[in-house]
Amino acid sequence: MRRWQWLLLIGIGLLLLFGVGRWACGGDGALTVEVDTLRRRTIRPFITETAVIRPVVEVPISPDVSGEVVRIYVKEGDTVKAGQLLFTIRPDNYRMALLQMQAALEEAKAQYASAQAALAQQAAAFIQESLAYERAKRLYEGRALSEAEWDAARLRYQISQAQRQSAENSVRAAFHRIRSVQANLDRTKLDYERTSVYASMDGVITRLLVRVGQRVVGVGQMAGTESVRIADLSRFLVETQISENDVVRLHVGDSVSIEVQAYPELKLRGYVQQIGYSSGRASPQSEAASALAGEQVSTYLVRIAIDTSGYDPKKYPLRPDMSALVRIYYAKRENVLTLPLQAIVLRRGEEVVYEVREGKAIERKVRSGLADDKWVEVEGELQEGALIVTGPYEVLQERLRDSVEVSIRSRL
Repeated sequence: MRRWQWLLLIGIGLLLLFGVGRWACGGDGALTVEVDTLRRRTIRPFITETAVIRPVVEVPISPDVSGEVVRIYVKEGDTVKAGQLLFTIRPDNYRMALLQMQAALEEAKAQYASAQAALAQQAAAFIQESLAYERAKRLYEGRALSEAEWDAARLRYQISQAQRQSAENSVRAAFHRIRSVQANLDRTKLDYERTSVYASMDGVITRLLVRVGQRVVGVGQMAGTESVRIADLSRFLVETQISENDVVRLHVGDSVSIEVQAYPELKLRGYVQQIGYSSGRASPQSEAASALAGEQVSTYLVRIAIDTSGYDPKKYPLRPDMSALVRIYYAKRENVLTLPLQAIVLRRGEEVVYEVREGKAIERKVRSGLADDKWVEVEGELQEGALIVTGPYEVLQERLRDSVEVSIRSRL
């Protein structure tokens, strides 16, 4: 390419750059800006957070006794009734223990009968010794019996009395042993019956956590093995974790919009039902460790009730643990002056906006209030209907200053 062609291209490029620069500045050196009108609106600030769908009633079931699962009668998704058999644990050991306790009860009853017979014998012997004692007493008082014979008669009487008392105690002990063995028998029988695990409520099996051949631990030993979970799928709620900075703004009854991730077209309404007061941290030691690590923000569980009016569960069946996005509206301000969020900038550590008057951007100090996803409440030296600069971002943040000449970009 020849030299004059290069010069021609460079000249055209300079002309284009000059033209673009003039267009960006409004054609006469002024900054081209976008504006919006300061007007009154209703502000509904909200908190957006991810959440999880939960059944209102969901019951985990653990066996009462330990052992090996030998048969399972249900599967996930089955509808069950209260009292329906879910699975069985090998009953062999519990059956043997039951037979042993039944035998122990029969033995205790036999011992009780033997003690009663011994008591009857000792009672008869005591009556005989009592009569002999009375005769010896009269003879001794009439000086017809020696001192040694009187002492022997009195000793026999006391021994017989003690033996009768011992026999009575043996009868009472045998009776209480029967009661003790009967109690152990009842407990063993109950354990044997508990090898069959039944549903505690009507609902749907949402989790089946055991398999045939698996050993499970009963609730009497530590926490027990969670085996089945039953839920009432006719009623649901939403659970979410809200940070400590946001949870203080919430109130029971605040309205909520719910978007279920599985059904983008489904929009549900709800309200805050419960706000947690515990962050769920494990211990004060873990709190201290988190603080040292810089993790000082806690979250609190918030439960949201779902308004099911107008909701078709057949078309949009909800399931436990589905993901959702919630917007919790914690306040409402009506008829307040508002601007787009991007209109407020910081200058010298203060919030300001730029009002367009007579072709210039006039800096105005403001105080921002509540905000939603688009608008923010403002107070300051502004009048309703004022034109406020809202963009472009680079011009508003970097180049715009007080009394700078501006031109308004036309709105298409």
